[in-house]
Amino acid sequence: MKKIITIAAILIAICTSCRKEADYMPYIGESGDLAYSTYAEQFDYLWKVLSTGYVFWDVDTTDWDAMYDRYFPAFQELDKKYEQVGYVQTEELKQLYTKVVGGMIDHHMAFRVRNLHPAPDDQSTYIDIRPANLELPTRDYYFESASDENAGIQAFLQGIESQYTVETHETSVGYAPELGMSVTYHYILFKLPDGRKIPYLWQSSAAITPIILQNGETAQLLDHYFKAIVETPRSQLAGIILDNRCNRGGYQDDLDYLIGNYLNERTEIMKTRYKEGPGRMEHSVWTPYYIDPNQKYHRDITAENIPYVIICDINSVSMGEIEPMTIKAVLPTSHTVGERTHGGTGPLQPATSIDLNYGGPFGTSNLSVGHYVYTSSFESQIGGNVWEGIGLTPDEIVLRKDYNGDFRPQLDAAINYIRNH
Repeated sequence: MKKIITIAAILIAICTSCRKEADYMPYIGESGDLAYSTYAEQFDYLWKVLSTGYVFWDVDTTDWDAMYDRYFPAFQELDKKYEQVGYVQTEELKQLYTKVVGGMIDHHMAFRVRNLHPAPDDQSTYIDIRPANLELPTRDYYFESASDENAGIQAFLQGIESQYTVETHETSVGYAPELGMSVTYHYILFKLPDGRKIPYLWQSSAAITPIILQNGETAQLLDHYFKAIVETPRSQLAGIILDNRCNRGGYQDDLDYLIGNYLNERTEIMKTRYKEGPGRMEHSVWTPYYIDPNQKYHRDITAENIPYVIICDINSVSMGEIEPMTIKAVLPTSHTVGERTHGGTGPLQPATSIDLNYGGPFGTSNLSVGHYVYTSSFESQIGGNVWEGIGLTPDEIVLRKDYNGDFRPQLDAAINYIRNH
């Protein structure tokens, strides 16, 4: 019996050694000297880097070892095809890599890889696979919009006075340097039939922190929103609305305003961790993220029982959904309305610290020479759960799909909640 067990153990060792192990530190942020020249080598290289540098292996159910065993031979076949006909169709390469990475839960991921030998008639020489774009259409409330969602909600807000009683409406566009983009804000002061008011803010991205320090027109708009919350007497303040629909994310420090304004003591709102070693489960310890009270615009909305409603939708992603998640977890009078959010909750590493851990984006933006894989640098935990690939399910589900793309029903639901509480 002992001899049989020994032989079995040897057979297992031989079989498992067939797969090349990820035995090195992926060079995060590399920009050249890509270590492959064939499709099989390319796949092996990318498999190894994701094996060591992907932060979600504790919650992602993808069988990564099985992916190697199943698809490495298929990439070898692509090399044979190239030797026979002199090219490989880019679409064929995309279909193969989609089977490998398309089911991963990182909803920030963009997997971009150069086709080493594209066909003469290929319209593109590289592939771009985004797991979120494959998962979102499977949701029963997803629908193809005929127009840009961000532009649609802005057009709706521009005509808001014809649909509601509005005391104040300000619109401004500010620039967020680290995001490298402009951010649009709408501040509206709604007036209910009984005379009470609801300060409302819509933001296309999360960039309050850098913009409010610029002391320009957009900073004044934000100041007006926060001052309306702080200075309106309780008898006249019905509630607060933060509209994060189509919010593409941004600065984590914005929580200092969106939560910190309403705290009386330092409060833990979430935890994060990163990859600190090449093993798939070699994570750092969970590090708490705290928010301190912000005295500039402080109001104890919990003690005054002021409703705080956050509107979100399938296009609320990254900080656009972390904000309603953390607000809901920390502030008792908060309430969420809309659709289940995008599911991209893994924070991204600042460019200044790109080489400090084993995870995050890697490759080169010059796809003519290789690949670039954009993936989360950290794993986040909010309310004791990791929501990557899942998103926030609102307290009150209101789907735009049922209204042919109309943005009003979700706002109606937010205002009605405040009126009834």
